[in-house]
This record gives sequence, C-alpha cells and structure tokens, in this order.
Amino acid sequence: MKMNYRDSYWGVYFICFGSLLSTTESTCNYPTDLQNGVWDDSQKGSITYTTTTMTGYTYSSYSSGSSIWDCHLIEGDFVVSKAQGTIDLFGSPFDAYICQKLTKITSYSYNYYLESDVQANAGNDRLNVFGTGTTVSVSQACSKTTAIPTEEFHVLVKTGKSYSNIADVKQWFPTPLLGTFEYTKVTDAGVSTCGTGSVMDVCTNRTTMTLNMTQCSSVVAYSQGEVYAVTYIVSGSTHFVVVVNPGTPDGSTYFRFSCLAVSQSGSTVTVVEKSGSCGPGQNTTLTGTGGSKYTMTPYTFTTDSPEEDSSNLGLIIGIVVALVLLIAIAAVIGYIIYKKKKKQIHVYDKHKEENANDPEYLHRGYTEMPQQTPPASNPSKPEANGNSNIEMSAQT
Repeated sequence: MKMNYRDSYWGVYFICFGSLLSTTESTCNYPTDLQNGVWDDSQKGSITYTTTTMTGYTYSSYSSGSSIWDCHLIEGDFVVSKAQGTIDLFGSPFDAYICQKLTKITSYSYNYYLESDVQANAGNDRLNVFGTGTTVSVSQACSKTTAIPTEEFHVLVKTGKSYSNIADVKQWFPTPLLGTFEYTKVTDAGVSTCGTGSVMDVCTNRTTMTLNMTQCSSVVAYSQGEVYAVTYIVSGSTHFVVVVNPGTPDGSTYFRFSCLAVSQSGSTVTVVEKSGSCGPGQNTTLTGTGGSKYTMTPYTFTTDSPEEDSSNLGLIIGIVVALVLLIAIAAVIGYIIYKKKKKQIHVYDKHKEENANDPEYLHRGYTEMPQQTPPASNPSKPEANGNSNIEMSAQT
C-alpha cells in the first residue's frame, strides 16, 4: 500500500501536537509564590497549595463536590484549576473548573477575579462544568456571558502557621480614609453607637486603621481594634478596600477579612462594611451587606495617596538633577575660561620678561611702565634710548 506523504505529515503533526497538549496539562504548576504555602482566601478561608494542587477551596453541587483541585492550565494571569472528582448530572459525569485572574500585590498577597458565570446549582459559586473527557482550553474554562462587576474581587494572604507574614501585606489606604476621624456607627438593625469623642486613626500609619476602643468599644471592620489595608480598587466614586484583621477571628464577631465601601462628599466620609470579600452591587448603603455604616468627620486629614507623593518626589528629583547639570555646565565653562585666561597671562608674562628693558613696551594690565635702573657697571653695553630720562626722573 502506498502512503500519501501529506497524510503522513498531518498524522505526525497531530500526534506531536496532542503530545504537547498532554505534556502542558500534566506539568501545570501553580505560581511559585503560591506553592507549598498556606493562604487565607477572603472568600473560601484557609487554602493550602503544593506545586500542582490546591486544597480547601470547597464547592458543592447536586450532592457532589470537592475541595481538592489540580492545576490545569495557566495562560498569562489566568490560572485554571480542575476539581478532583466529578459531578453527576442526569446520570453523566461532569468536571468542574474554576478560572482565577490573579494579580500579584506582594510576595505574600494577591487579588483575583473569578472569570466564570454564577452557578445557582453550585451554591452561587463562579465555575464552569464540562463533560468528563472533554479537552478544555483556558478560553473555555474562563468563559462567561456577563461581565464581572469591578467590586467583586477576592484576596489571598499568605499566613503560615503563626500568621507571621501579616505585616508584609500592608498597603496604603485610599485618600478618603487618610486622616483621623470621629465616627458614628449605625448597624443594619438601625442601632446607633459611638459618635462624639470616638477616634479612627489612619493618619499615624497610612497602612493601618486603628480604633480607640476605650472611647468607643463597638466592633469596627469585624476586628479587635486594628486592621491593615491589603488592596483597593476604585469603581466610579467609590473605593472598595479589603482589610485584614491581624487578631484572632471567630467567624461570628471577628473575621479575618472585611470589605469597606468608601465614598466622600466634602469633608464627610461614608463607609459601609461587609465581612469577607467585596461583593457584587456593594455600595455605601446598608442594603444586603449585613454590616454597619459609618459616617465620619475628620479631626485631621493627612497627605494624599502614595501615587501623588511619588509624583512630588519625582518633581524634586528632577529639579535636583537639573541644578546639578547646571552647576556642572557652569564649572566646565568656568574651567575653560580659566585655562584660556591663564594661557593669555602666561604669554603676557613671557613677553614682559623678554621686553623688560624696552621702554616702548607696555604690558597689558599695567597703567604705568615700571621704573628700572640699568646696571651701574657695564661700560661696554650701550645705554638704551630714554634711560637717562628715567634716571633723572627717579632722582627727582
């Protein structure tokens, strides 16, 4: 049987390409920072990563589910994980996939969006399912029919056994919160507390919010009195800030994470809190958050955001560099003039020395000829014209 060369070529191509896909999937590794560590997820709680697996991210659907995932594919910022185990849908097995669009904040913190539609039959988790055995690409696993709301994002903070990395995640709070405030707290049940004399300080340390619990002991941001900014995003006129509580969470009064929706009108700042991640539709009203609303007036405002400070620093550096360049240019010009002048003086001095006895020579820079008396004993040498006049002038 004669083999067609073109058929043979494409056969080899598909075998090689299929092997490449298989190798890529089988060697998918999570980002290096995530590997072999324990992380707190603002939505799912404690997550443990190895090189190729993620444990603790739990979902359930139709009495099935899993908390163990394998790294499936990575493309740019998109990390696709495939759940171990299957979902039984109408007698057929299906695999669940989540797609996280990860953004690194520090080596100990990330934020991410879940790039899938909400699945009502999977506890409203964002994920996609495909029939078992289906080859799933990144674009398929990350497909969605509606855009993800800007405010619906999550964070990961590396914890370790003693939460020793918590201080390493600190970032600046947004501009509206940079100050020291008096605040009134209103709960979702309409109970008002704090007010006159209360103190919320984001001025002393612009990465840390500190509450004076002696002045007002009511819990703020689900914390024991201090939280750190992890990151924030801006949507319209609202800042959405995720903060982390370095204290011990209990899952009822105190939580590891909370989201603060922040807006400003004049000098008045409004904050609405929500435990965990920021959520879709969250704003600076109390509707659906389960948290409290804070109306804040400043004792003092501090300097603006780090981006603006960086701009000022750049301006200062630019001015200094310009001054240094001007000084350097002036020094070079001065040196050139000095060398030129020195050369001229050297020539003049040489001429003066050569013509010292010439009464017709006036050295540049002198208004009078220096008086000189010729040597008394040198009869063989004729006197220069004008010498007798000079001597008579000197004697008178």
